[in-house]
Amino acid sequence: MGTALVVGAGSAIGSAVAETLAGCGHEVLGWGRDPARWAAAGVRGDVVDLRRPDQVRAALDRLPDRLSVVVYAAGLFDWAPADVGDPDVWDELLAVNLAAAMRVTRGVLPALVAGAPSCLVLLGSGAARTPFAGNPAYVASKHGLAGFARSVFLDVRDRDVAVTLLSPGLVAAGAGLRAPGVRPEQLLQPADVADAVRWVVGTPARVCPVEVELQPQRTP
Repeated sequence: MGTALVVGAGSAIGSAVAETLAGCGHEVLGWGRDPARWAAAGVRGDVVDLRRPDQVRAALDRLPDRLSVVVYAAGLFDWAPADVGDPDVWDELLAVNLAAAMRVTRGVLPALVAGAPSCLVLLGSGAARTPFAGNPAYVASKHGLAGFARSVFLDVRDRDVAVTLLSPGLVAAGAGLRAPGVRPEQLLQPADVADAVRWVVGTPARVCPVEVELQPQRTP
């Protein structure tokens, strides 16, 4: 099955993705800030702070020359309307959600091309398509990631690298549990996102699910 890299493997969603890919037979490498989470899934990893370009560059240098799957599942969130949000927090959010995703993508593409047919999955959000009140920086970061994903697909499709923007709605993890008025039992679960990644990765090489959106069946 080849080697898979999960960026953000220390999060609830990222660790679920890492565990699922390992269960499918991939050799999984994890990046994140919480090694205990991916170690519990039997995944080897690197402690990487995505806000630090020097750490990202160093971790990229340690990757193998061929990769079959890369999943960018890292992200930050900020509940704050535009008139009271902290621009310093927004800078950090954009650094992780967009700038680091772009830097990592540029760094892994040669290995994905070498390992083709291969797959790059960028974890978006419902906010990649729809604006919501109270989180303008997050919406901006995910809209930017959506445009980036679409363009990268066009750049590498003829070299057999599939690029998918996978956008879940509210997930029962992290900031999703702090969304106003939600019913956690009706949110998506991290395992649901991991199952969607497994499906994307398992599609035939002649097919690219360019954009996949997940929503809870019941209104949260």
